[in-house]
Amino acid sequence: MRIRRLKIRNFRAHEKSEVEFNDGINLLIGQNGAGKSSILEAIFAALYMGHPSFPRGYLQANTRVNAKGGIGLTLEFEHDEKSYKIHRDTKKSELIEDGALIAEKSSDIARWVERNIYPIQVFTNALYIRQGEIEGIITNREIMEKVLRKVLGIDDYENAEKNATDVIRELKRKKDYLKKLIERKAEVEESLREAEKRFSETLRRISELRERERKLQGEFDEAEKEYSRLRSLKEELDKLEKEKAIIEQRIKAEKERIKDYETQIEEAKKEITELEEKAERLKDLEPVEKEYVKLKSLLSLKDELSKLSLSEAKLAEKKRSLEEKVAKVEEVQKNIEELEREEKSLRRDYEELKRKNGLYQRALQLTAEAERYRNELEKAGTTPEKLEKELEEVESAKERLEDLREEMARTREEIASLTGQKENLLENLSKLEGAKVCPLCKRPIEEHEEGEIKAEYDAEISSIEKKLEKLSKKLEKLRQEELKLREVIKGESRLIRLKKTADLLQEVEEKLSKYDIEELERAAEEFENTKARLIEIKRELRHLREELEELEKAKEELERVEKRLEEIGKEKAEIEKKLQAEGFGSFEEVEGRIKELEPAYREYLSLRNVPSQLERAKKRLASLEGKRRESVERLEGLRTELNVVKGKIKKLSEEFSLEAYNEAEKRYMESAKELEKAKAELKGAEELRDEVMKLLDELKVKKREIEKAEKEIEAVEKAIADMITFKEKVARLKAEEELRGLEEVQKIAGETFSEMTEGKYQGVKLKREKKYGKERIDLKVLYAGNEVGLEFLSGGERIALGLAFRLALSLYKVRNLELLILDEPTPFLDEERRKKLVEIISSQLRKIPQVIIVSHDEELKDAADYVIRVENVGGKSRVEVESLGAY
Repeated sequence: MRIRRLKIRNFRAHEKSEVEFNDGINLLIGQNGAGKSSILEAIFAALYMGHPSFPRGYLQANTRVNAKGGIGLTLEFEHDEKSYKIHRDTKKSELIEDGALIAEKSSDIARWVERNIYPIQVFTNALYIRQGEIEGIITNREIMEKVLRKVLGIDDYENAEKNATDVIRELKRKKDYLKKLIERKAEVEESLREAEKRFSETLRRISELRERERKLQGEFDEAEKEYSRLRSLKEELDKLEKEKAIIEQRIKAEKERIKDYETQIEEAKKEITELEEKAERLKDLEPVEKEYVKLKSLLSLKDELSKLSLSEAKLAEKKRSLEEKVAKVEEVQKNIEELEREEKSLRRDYEELKRKNGLYQRALQLTAEAERYRNELEKAGTTPEKLEKELEEVESAKERLEDLREEMARTREEIASLTGQKENLLENLSKLEGAKVCPLCKRPIEEHEEGEIKAEYDAEISSIEKKLEKLSKKLEKLRQEELKLREVIKGESRLIRLKKTADLLQEVEEKLSKYDIEELERAAEEFENTKARLIEIKRELRHLREELEELEKAKEELERVEKRLEEIGKEKAEIEKKLQAEGFGSFEEVEGRIKELEPAYREYLSLRNVPSQLERAKKRLASLEGKRRESVERLEGLRTELNVVKGKIKKLSEEFSLEAYNEAEKRYMESAKELEKAKAELKGAEELRDEVMKLLDELKVKKREIEKAEKEIEAVEKAIADMITFKEKVARLKAEEELRGLEEVQKIAGETFSEMTEGKYQGVKLKREKKYGKERIDLKVLYAGNEVGLEFLSGGERIALGLAFRLALSLYKVRNLELLILDEPTPFLDEERRKKLVEIISSQLRKIPQVIIVSHDEELKDAADYVIRVENVGGKSRVEVESLGAY
């Protein structure tokens, strides 16, 4: 696998970055926090996001703050002479091979990378060395075992062994199956002979049953024909008998209907005679009805006359009341005019008084505001002059604090520098035993007197300790002064707030000096009095105008009342005139005559509907006589229809015999039953034939399988023997390959580690050991001819060993591991070892097709083929090609 391009959008500090990678050594360089390691994390996420061990919500957790457009990663790489592209964002994932989409789910992409590129454990522990994790592969034995097995191909051999075992097991299972199959040969042949015999017997039985079925079918057809003929005659007779009964029932009903019509006709004739007599009496009473109605109408004028008299009395009273109201109109109008003149006079001065009242209210507000500010300053126990002085002291303290912080920072740097010098001296002092060169002057140890070097170290350390003590006291003194200054500065916000209050007080007092309070107070009092009188006048005017409006309405109402009284007088005279025209002197005479006519009028009312009743009775009589005639005609028709049906019944009865019908039915049912039984037997025999035929086919197939098994079992036995031999060869090859691989990795790692430690260690030892019943690969280092454990190494030496071991794995079988990624490999190496690492990178890592190194160490540029500068500008990572290196 070789990475060609990485596109990053809104990932960590990268807003929009594009990085191209070449073959050879690619160096990503920049200060800490620039976003270099984020590029490597983006590569790792593009490959393995979706793997079960990968954290959920990774993209969301690493999205830039306030990012626009969403997060996205696109990785382009080559593998096995094909081009690939992986794209991932929060909405979709896709893997493209030579332009064709081959996976869309995140987990499917991670699974494809695991299967076709590198498992995640190999990538993270052999290919991708994160910052601060160089020694992880040598300290975690389980990871070292997994990585070695993958790199050395041990897993492939073991998979081959397992597959061979599975094949052998399957072949043995097949052999057992074939053996059992062959053992059943005699049984199958015997079953085949019995089935053939049974098949012949079944065919003979089917032939006999088919002949019997044909004979029974003929008998059934003949019986069915006779039975059908007699059944048709019986059904026709039954139908005619039902029809005869229905006609007889209808004749009976029609006779009863005619009788009922005749009874109703007699009753209708009697009713008509009675109604004709009543109609004659009605004609005699018609003059009485006309006089009665006329007098009733005249009498209704009596009530009307009473109502008119009552209304006349009420209106006369109302007229007197309205005349009294109308007399007050002139007085109300005079009062309104006087109030309007007073209102006009007051309004002339109102606006000026209102303006002065507004100024007075503003002056009162300013007075209250000034009093509040004075109380606040008095409560704080200060004055404007005192505040000015205190604020000047705070400004001085802030300036001194800035100087103090710079002095404290310089002091801490001196302490850190001296502490580092002391630690280096102590470390060098611990290495004196067995050293050949003096760490201080670089001269051979033997040129110094015994104890001279230690004395020099002790003197130098003592001098540094005295300086450190002096600097610590100085730093403590500065801290105390810093606390005092902070205490002074702490009250700054309070002082600023009080100063603002004092400024506001001064501003309010200046505004108050412009007002004549006494003059404004008099004007405000006059304004309130004027305002109150205007409100009172307005209220009085409203009441008077409402009263005047009511009086005007009363005047109009008086005119309407007078007019109505005149109309009532005319209406009363008209009623008296009508009464005299009818010949009556009073309404009592009219009531007497009505009482005389009352009995005859009531009789008239009771006979008023007789003409219409007589008309309806005559129509009903005509209808009944018509219905009787229709019913008589229907009766004659039914009698004719009944005679026809009786004739048909007589004719059919001569052809049909119930005894013959019952005999034919019995013969038909028996023949049908026999035929059905014969068909069932035939069907059973045919099904048995099919079953026997199927059994014959199965037995023939089984016989052929047995014959095939007799030939195949020899080939299976040979294949089992061949696979056992193959499995044994794979086991031997695995042991040889593991031994050879461990030796080669051991050789490369040992040489690299020895170079990095300047020969202090002569190499490393890899060997398989059995501990607590479990085999594992153990790593030792060679020191002074002896094997020692990793606990013997210092922190820096463990880093060097981890790097050497990883380089050895990467250099082993270059065709399998084409890529190496190092993230900050130098932070724990001293200057000499960093230089040695540069030499190792330049000389040995070029054997790997592609190396990607992330570092802040500018020295590594000398070993790089392609230098990419990463910088943080305004909180965003910026990527640019710096040079093609020195290679």
